Amino acid sequence: MAELTPDQKRLLILISSFTKPARKRDEEETWIKKIPLHALINRGIQLGIFKDYDFAPSLVDYMGTTRYANVSKEGEDDVADLREEGHIERLKLATSHHVYVSAYMSTIGGVQLAKTFEKPHHDAVNKVVKCKCGSPRSIDSREDAPYLLCKKCGSEEKVAIFDIRELAYESGPVFSDIWLPPDTTK
Repeated sequence: MAELTPDQKRLLILISSFTKPARKRDEEETWIKKIPLHALINRGIQLGIFKDYDFAPSLVDYMGTTRYANVSKEGEDDVADLREEGHIERLKLATSHHVYVSAYMSTIGGVQLAKTFEKPHHDAVNKVVKCKCGSPRSIDSREDAPYLLCKKCGSEEKVAIFDIRELAYESGPVFSDIWLPPDTTK
């Protein structure tokens, strides 16, 4: 088993906070779909929780439409690594529009492992997981975007995963690395 990076530890804590594996046959499980998970990762990047993650616009399916969303490829890679290590599971679901989406859940071992991580990792993830009133938050997919909700105080926070930033840039030709064949006409 490979040593997890700080970002992978925080990601496992985050997924464990929003999912729940069944310990008994008749117990209910809680999974998180891929886009809400991307939204949580995006919010974590904005809050400085994930130090080595970045995001870029990527096409995603959301509520029956194709949209651009700010997606972290590093986050996706770490989700795959955590799956490979057996800390999280993936479930494929079919939507009413006959599109397949993924949902994720921590395994029982993943939940137990997340509990052993150092306190600073838990404190960092609590910036996303807990409301300012100290209560746990849930995530709700709405027409315009996912929202972080607190049932205790009623606060709502839109996660701006679909707000794509436009960056100004300038470009110009670069000739210094161009190889030209020798002049053989002389």
